[in-house]
Amino acid sequence: MKSTNPGSRRQKIILYYGLAVILPGIVLVFLAYRGIRNDQALREKENRRKLEINSQDFFSRIDSGLVEFIKEQTTDSILAGKGKSDPSVLILFVEDASGSKKLISHQLLYLPSELLPIKPEKLMQSIGMKEGQRLEYIERRFSDALRFYQDIVLKTNDPAEKIRALVSSARLYNKMNQPERAENLYDEIRKDYSGSLLNGEIPVSLIAGLEILKINQVRGEIDEMSNNSRQYLELLLHPPCEYDKNQFDMFYQSFKDIIREKDKLNDSIIAELVTQRTRTDYLIRILTGPNLITINDNNHFKGDNNGQLSCVPINSAGLAAVYLSRIKDNDVQLTMVIDFPVYFKSISEKLIKKLDAGSSINVKIEDEIGKVIFSKVSKEETNFISFQFPEYLPQWELIISENKPGFIAALFKTGRGIYLFIFILIALLMVLGFAFVMYSINTELRLNKLKSEFISNVSHELKSPLTSIRMMTEMLYHKRVETEERKSAYYSAMLEESEHLSHLLDNILDFSRMEDDRKKYDFTDLDLDDLLVKFLESARERIKEQGFEIRYNRPDKVSLIRGDRDAIQQVFYNLFDNAIKFSGTSRIIDVTLSPQDEEIMFSVKDYGIGISAKDQEKIFDRFYRGDKPQKLGIKGSGIGLTIVKQIVEAHGGIIEVESEVGKGSLFTVRLPLS
Repeated sequence: MKSTNPGSRRQKIILYYGLAVILPGIVLVFLAYRGIRNDQALREKENRRKLEINSQDFFSRIDSGLVEFIKEQTTDSILAGKGKSDPSVLILFVEDASGSKKLISHQLLYLPSELLPIKPEKLMQSIGMKEGQRLEYIERRFSDALRFYQDIVLKTNDPAEKIRALVSSARLYNKMNQPERAENLYDEIRKDYSGSLLNGEIPVSLIAGLEILKINQVRGEIDEMSNNSRQYLELLLHPPCEYDKNQFDMFYQSFKDIIREKDKLNDSIIAELVTQRTRTDYLIRILTGPNLITINDNNHFKGDNNGQLSCVPINSAGLAAVYLSRIKDNDVQLTMVIDFPVYFKSISEKLIKKLDAGSSINVKIEDEIGKVIFSKVSKEETNFISFQFPEYLPQWELIISENKPGFIAALFKTGRGIYLFIFILIALLMVLGFAFVMYSINTELRLNKLKSEFISNVSHELKSPLTSIRMMTEMLYHKRVETEERKSAYYSAMLEESEHLSHLLDNILDFSRMEDDRKKYDFTDLDLDDLLVKFLESARERIKEQGFEIRYNRPDKVSLIRGDRDAIQQVFYNLFDNAIKFSGTSRIIDVTLSPQDEEIMFSVKDYGIGISAKDQEKIFDRFYRGDKPQKLGIKGSGIGLTIVKQIVEAHGGIIEVESEVGKGSLFTVRLPLS
């Protein structure tokens, strides 16, 4: 009969698998892929529509917020100077029907002279101060002039006169070569009278700060000069009182004349001061120029239901601002310029919370140069959609995207991910199917290989005794054996080979019955000690010439077990046969029988080559033979221990093995008592 080529068989199985599973799977995967693409396109379209609605709602909320904001910032209390304006309000002023303007609040470095609340030309110096000036400048009696000014400080109730006397006293200390006392008095003036003006127009804090810098410069106090220069710049950047541009320019230039060395911190403040100066000049032009509403076409609220409310953008001088105007009763127009980044920062969290109540949207806002103003993004790699801010607002962009759910969430979300789920399921089934087919093929091939080795080994084991029996039979038949002693030896050898052949055939037949689940057992009461004694007597005779010593350890009394006599003897034979084959150079075999509680233990121990830990896990598998016995040329069928295990388990027992390479093996069988 022609044998089947294992490689050809494997190719056929793979071919059938490809035709039955892979080809239909590819078709289904393609259809699922098309479905995924269509589903993705529909979801992207729906997502864009949703984001457009969100953006419109976002800008509508900004509109309503601006309406409420100008109402809040133009209440009667704020207009009367009793309330505080929002930090985002750069300027707030009132213009009546005649065109006259009144500045309510501002964040300017200086003011145009026509909007200053105090008119310096109307202030007159007191007669007392003229006397002090005569002593100081004409007669140059510095000590008398100092006492005169100090006396005014103590007696006067006029704040302006007191300030002039204090400044004059500090000046005299400096002239009298007492710079430390002069610096201390200037520092006191700078702290206590920071919001005051000398003669109604000169900021006292800047006078004091400038004089302190001069004293530091003369005395070479570098650290003090650096610290005081920063305080001076902060006073210019955040003026505590109102003065005009001439005063600012004079004090700023005086500072630059004194401080010429570079300082990183000072340079950063100066850079901010330059920016604020440009902004101040621009805002002053708005204050003093024509109404922006009348010259700008981007009036968002023009003709709106909000009545006389107007809004136009401001995008110049580094400003991103909004010009808001509202007409109240009696044609009084209230106008403010809002620093939009500051304003937006104050409302951003509230706006975004309403825009994205479920935290399902990523939001970014960028200005006209791409600088991020606001960001609430969980994943940067998502596909964003940008929306330009309306024309009446700064030239910013609202950039939003849907915060896509996780993979598992997308799969189980209603109406979403069904095609992807199908795609993955098909791919998974194909992979699992392929893995199962390959596993089955490899298992089948491995079993075929083991069966081939088994047939080869069994054939050899069958051939050896048959050859011996035939050879000895021929010699006896042809009367070539002359002595009776030799004949007896031949008969004994033939009997031994016949028994070995019989046991080998019994193993093969029992294994076949066990594989087909046809093995039947005849359970009777058995005395294991009696069975072992008879078996060992026969075994000793059989292996006497090989020099083996069998040591049998037995108890005084052994209880009966329920078992099949032939099956139990087959267990004895296979375990004992293994002990002989794998004894190596050792010639001692220990057999032990001992009762333990509700079971009886039977063990066979040899002191031979041992079994590796890797092989111990597989020695009870059918057809398995370890690498070392094969290398040493030890023959075997690979089914002996498999038969032993199945017989023991059929009797309700267990078999255990303990072994160490080079030190032998111990096989222990535990069987329940009757």
